[in-house]
Amino acid sequence: MKLWSAIFLIAATAFGQRTTPAEQQVAAARQQIAANPKNAEAYNNLAVAFLRKAHTTASPDDIRQASEAIATGFSLAPKDFRLRKTQVALLLEQHEFARARDEAKELNLHNPDDAAVYGYLAQADIGLHDYHAAEEAAQWMLNLQPFNVPGLLIAADLRERTGDAEGALDVLERAYAETSPEDTDELASIANHIASIEIGEGRPEAAGQMLHRAEEVFPGYPETAKNLARIHLDHSPAAAEPAPQAAANPMVQIQPVSLAPVVLLPVPAALLVPQPTGTERVIKNMQSRVQNDPKNPAAYSALGAAFFQRARETGDVEDFQLAEQALSKSLDLVSTDFSAAGAYSTMAEVCMGEHRFSDAITYAQKALSLGSGDLSPFAIVGDANADMGEYERAAVAYSRLDISGESASEPHGVYVRDSRTSYLKFVSGDTAGAIRLMQSAVAAGTEARLPAENLAWLYFELGEYEWQAGNVAAADQAYLAALDIHPGDYRALAGLGKLRGNQGRYAEAIKLYQSAIAVVPMPVFVAELGDMYSKAGNPAEARKQYQLVEYIGLLGHINQVLHNRDLALFYADHDIKLDEALALARKEFEVRHDVYTWDALAWALYKNGKYQEASDAIDHALGSGTRDAVLWFHAGMIARGLGQTTRAKERLEAALSINPQFHVVYSTVASQQLKSLQEQSSLTASQGQNHVP
Repeated sequence: MKLWSAIFLIAATAFGQRTTPAEQQVAAARQQIAANPKNAEAYNNLAVAFLRKAHTTASPDDIRQASEAIATGFSLAPKDFRLRKTQVALLLEQHEFARARDEAKELNLHNPDDAAVYGYLAQADIGLHDYHAAEEAAQWMLNLQPFNVPGLLIAADLRERTGDAEGALDVLERAYAETSPEDTDELASIANHIASIEIGEGRPEAAGQMLHRAEEVFPGYPETAKNLARIHLDHSPAAAEPAPQAAANPMVQIQPVSLAPVVLLPVPAALLVPQPTGTERVIKNMQSRVQNDPKNPAAYSALGAAFFQRARETGDVEDFQLAEQALSKSLDLVSTDFSAAGAYSTMAEVCMGEHRFSDAITYAQKALSLGSGDLSPFAIVGDANADMGEYERAAVAYSRLDISGESASEPHGVYVRDSRTSYLKFVSGDTAGAIRLMQSAVAAGTEARLPAENLAWLYFELGEYEWQAGNVAAADQAYLAALDIHPGDYRALAGLGKLRGNQGRYAEAIKLYQSAIAVVPMPVFVAELGDMYSKAGNPAEARKQYQLVEYIGLLGHINQVLHNRDLALFYADHDIKLDEALALARKEFEVRHDVYTWDALAWALYKNGKYQEASDAIDHALGSGTRDAVLWFHAGMIARGLGQTTRAKERLEAALSINPQFHVVYSTVASQQLKSLQEQSSLTASQGQNHVP
């Protein structure tokens, strides 16, 4: 599914669009062709759409139209790589497996890092009954893009064909969980595959439940009726009872993601608890592989990537160290061949996770120097510069991601680019632009089939931008989407708690924050939980949380590095250890000079009574134009400390206009201070009038 049609799908879902995703994709591609009949990419999009539609309809006409679209595309761009990939997909659909394998091998020589091509190789090998080769290709596909749904489906097919029905079911359940709620045809297909295996294993009730789910997400999906018929034919009527329930109950339990404004409702309990992601299995598999083949650099690289993924999911900083050890071993084995680019890139990401920004740049540049053709390390170079406050350098690095030609709208590339450049938009004061880019990144990430946690992170970031803009309902919907994709996502739980706390719903907020820190006890979220207890009138419990903040922040060297700024703000916010708050802020400033480090320094200086230095620092923080209400609140309070009444009023007004509910405590403080300043100004004006001669 093309990127912009994915965006269209989100909008269409909100307005009750009933056409299938494939039909929407066909319509979008035809609009592209109508706008530019010489656009080869549009014909490729049309072919992909018809192939997707054929999976549902099994219509020879859809296959024919896909073939015609490919032929037209080749007449415009004979060597287009994406058209060649789609041609292989067509050959697979036509069961021309030998030719498909030959074509896929040529594509693999052209781009050995294309995960989809490995998928085509695996499918062709399965069609030719070469399961060993298929397994090897599928493993490469999953190594390149862990937990991608097509790769999981191929793995499930292989397990089923080799007699491992339970293993196939495990993989299919994982694939179902990783599939976007918007891809209703894919969800229905996977549900039917699960049901088919359950029927074969003599479990009609379990099959019926899956078919019920398939009918809910995609009413009238052809395979659903066929499998229901199998239940009726192979088993007693009692075993087939779930079938009529599916037809009678129109309620959809798996809702497509919608960013339409909604009333803030209680968060479903099922979304509060994390679910297994499969990362542990990958780690065990890779550990076994390196044990059996200790000279395999690719296996060590994949193990390092899996440890890094687990660090993202759990917040356990020890996984950074484990990842670094595995990646170092990979690079000890191979460091100068282009195949080492992946290990260098992941090492750069590990360094980013540990706030070793200069090291991250070094490793990313090494990855780029190998000439693998992968431009994504430029994103890491940009990230490191952005975190250090070198925004112009970050922009230059991100600009290298602005690819053109056949790869311009490749989903993974669009996700990498737009998720990064959205932050620069936000920092520069264009929050609306940041939201648009992050929506694009979400759509591209969905199409690229990112792992659940990574896609949830995109939705969380979208929620943060919406909240910064004061769009509470949209922020709530984005956080909920993150949880729906990745239950127990600690960032999304904290975001939802923040929104409810700002509305005075402290009991709900406390429960959400408790769930968040049960997953990952991030000091900033523990501090916010303490604030919720304080607002709820429970100072004793608040003090416990505040003590925990300091304990976590100082636990281990890495935590001290990661949380210097958080601790500085925590101490300043709560008027404790103010000299240490300033020392921590200055220490962080030695490493980076971004907007938020300038702000932390300014706030610590202000709380230590150094108002002029604080004013200079906050002016730096505001220099980029960032529309973050907390920054403007800090600026207003600093101006008031200097007796600059007019400036203080302007900045406090700015904070409240950006987001009236920007903080559970400081929103009220800002309103009170602004009212006091306005009354003071009125009184001064009145006294001046009384003294007019």
